[in-house]
Amino acid sequence: MKNALICLEQLNIGGVETFAITQIEEFSRRGIKCFVLARNGILVNRLKDKDNIKFIDFDFQLKNYIDYKKVNMLEDIVKKNKIDFIYVHQFSCVPYILPVVFKTRVPYVAYLHNVVPKTCEWFMDTYDIYKILFPIYFEYASKIIAITENVMQENADLFHQPKEKYIITNNSLDFTNYPNKKIEKLNYPYNKFLLFGRISEEKKDSIETAIDFYIYCKKKYNPNIKLTVVGDGNILNEMVEKYSSQDIYFKGAVSDMRPEIENADVLLGVDRCALESVASKKPTIVCGYNKTISLITPKNIKEAVKQNFTGINLKSDKDELYQYREDELIKIINKNYEYVSEKLQITNSIFLDIAPFKSDSDFENLFLNLNYYYTKIKDLEKENKRLFDDTQKLYKELGTVYQQIEELNNKGIKVKLKKIYNKIMGDRR
Repeated sequence: MKNALICLEQLNIGGVETFAITQIEEFSRRGIKCFVLARNGILVNRLKDKDNIKFIDFDFQLKNYIDYKKVNMLEDIVKKNKIDFIYVHQFSCVPYILPVVFKTRVPYVAYLHNVVPKTCEWFMDTYDIYKILFPIYFEYASKIIAITENVMQENADLFHQPKEKYIITNNSLDFTNYPNKKIEKLNYPYNKFLLFGRISEEKKDSIETAIDFYIYCKKKYNPNIKLTVVGDGNILNEMVEKYSSQDIYFKGAVSDMRPEIENADVLLGVDRCALESVASKKPTIVCGYNKTISLITPKNIKEAVKQNFTGINLKSDKDELYQYREDELIKIINKNYEYVSEKLQITNSIFLDIAPFKSDSDFENLFLNLNYYYTKIKDLEKENKRLFDDTQKLYKELGTVYQQIEELNNKGIKVKLKKIYNKIMGDRR
């Protein structure tokens, strides 16, 4: 039996998390034992009592240095459980994983779920350590799996990796959880809208676009529409406060979205959430990161899948949902389902041809010295700030002196500036 280590930031609601769980479940069915490292969250319930799956609560905190206490813990986990390969789903795991793989020589696969452009640049600009770690991380990965062609190209341009290093694997589902059920009615005129996913800063434009669309439909088509928002994240409180005057129910995170989806008439969202909606045979509105509003139909579903339902390549139309008769929309929903069930089955999206870890380099000293240089940089930043504050104080004192000289000169009293300057500098010494 192969032993896999699956690393991601946390197990709360989000597209990366639900994809990782779908992948883990498929590994388990194939007889691969999975050790799942992540911060505890509501989705851990989906892993309980599953064969070949062990959850380990591990906090991959974003820091600008390498936490060697946790690195040593991770190394012990890899050695104790005789890990054969590692899947890394999120960038916050990189400073912990990289020192371990160079010591244990365990191969790893690097996932690129970052559909928001310039995500890697944000990490490098915000945490200097990634400027050093990212080039090493991508160069020595056994494979880099990108969720779309655009994501792959952005990474290749930034880190100069050859095209053969990459695989494009679209978001996928286990369709045993999404049966091809018969749809007979759609509850027109659609009283229940559902928006779900992570309520986070990077998805803010999409979230606000979805809520604005709901308000538009409520005013123009049906005053009885209710919107439920399911999910948690770092801007949840901000969204609750901003839209407190609207008839919106912010439910928070749930461990199983299927009952929520089943109860809704129309689903709004992006990324994997939109895919789950299509697979659930619901009218699906992609509320894009570029603020587009797009009903998924057989005419645009191929393009939607290419960009992981981000909406960036789709035309916007706020009224299309209401332009179809019920029977027409049912046909659209069924054709959408046929497409995704054929193209996006998880059994076709598993990569296991993982090459052995190969490197003639030993970066152990580099990793160890990173923290030293980080400390030196922080000390220099503090010293620069002190010097800047002193300079500003001196300018303020000089400004006061010049004002006093001007007042004396206006009274006919001549003052020698050099004596004043020497007095100030003498006092400072």
